[in-house]
Amino acid sequence: MKMPYYPRALACMALALTLGACSQSTAPKPTALVKPAVPARVVVAPQPDPEAVVQSGAIEPSPVFDEQYHGPDQGSLESVTALFARGYIESAMRETMLAAVHHDYPLLGMRDVRLTDPVAKFLTSDDAATIAHDYLYAGVQRRLGRPLSPAQWAQIWRGLPPQGRVSDWVKQTKRILAGR
Repeated sequence: MKMPYYPRALACMALALTLGACSQSTAPKPTALVKPAVPARVVVAPQPDPEAVVQSGAIEPSPVFDEQYHGPDQGSLESVTALFARGYIESAMRETMLAAVHHDYPLLGMRDVRLTDPVAKFLTSDDAATIAHDYLYAGVQRRLGRPLSPAQWAQIWRGLPPQGRVSDWVKQTKRILAGR
């Protein structure tokens, strides 16, 4: 005997089984065992010392960070001599050249002064040369820690290469400071 084939009935049955499987809830998962809470240690705060003295005047607020630079002005005599005193000869020479050229070209800045630049670029007038002369004289004396006579300084000044670069003046100044 042959069984009749009912495609529509089979499709409905498959749909019912699929929907039934989707709508059934899963078995509840076993819950993890909860450990009983361990009581924390009791911390007893120390009792205040009755003989302690409170010094409210000694507590000062911490200073607020200030982004402004409070040192000497860049290219000033004070700045140049401070750099010489600390041994920053390259920076001191660059600031000296900046101060010298500022007399004739006040809009130039430190980024315009490089060690590879010729000194003649900055000593553009007699006033500029005088400023460089005075700044270097003060800086070298500060670094040496002793005064130089005008004759000693004149000899050193003449030894600086007039057609050289800023780096040549740095090298010569370092030689002088080293005592060579």
